[in-house]
Amino acid sequence: MKRNQFVSRVTAAMAALAFVAATSMATVPARAAEDGAAKPAVILIVNTEQLFAQSKVGQSIRKQAQAQAKELQAENEKKSKEMEAEAKKLGDQRALLSQSEFQKKVEALQKKDRQLQATMQEKSQAFQIGTQQARAKVQAALRPIFVDIMKERGGTVLLDQSVVLAGGVDLDVTQEALKRLNEKLDDVKVEPVSMAELQKQQQGKN
Repeated sequence: MKRNQFVSRVTAAMAALAFVAATSMATVPARAAEDGAAKPAVILIVNTEQLFAQSKVGQSIRKQAQAQAKELQAENEKKSKEMEAEAKKLGDQRALLSQSEFQKKVEALQKKDRQLQATMQEKSQAFQIGTQQARAKVQAALRPIFVDIMKERGGTVLLDQSVVLAGGVDLDVTQEALKRLNEKLDDVKVEPVSMAELQKQQQGKN
């Protein structure tokens, strides 16, 4: 597991978290006018990337995820160096071992390396699942905030800024959403979650 793999995973996780609100975009049915005709749609806009970057909870999650990614990277590098040292030591012993003994040690070392890779893969996966669950908590907190703002502004559709080509400055509710999110949620703990733990969680919901 190379450094760029960890960096790309953290980047992907953070990018997804920056757009967490996009998965919870809500719409409020347009209220009928007195004559029975539907009112024109009122579109509101929110910059979810900015919302995540500037919110207390978004900054907290990003900081925790970066720290955990660095720990995983450091552990991976340490284990890799240990494996390299063992391989070098075995190579130095080659002349002192019979062909069968040497082959057995090579196979044992290869097995150990595969186990190491599997362990690091599991830890990386647990890191990603934990980050996703932290993201889900932010999403859950944002959903009612968006709905309340839409009702107050008379909005019928809420779009992310990324899909708006131009205009809409006066309909941007990012700062209002940011204020409410900071008041409601300022921190979410990012904890690794293994696949086994995730399955237990899912079974508990059923």
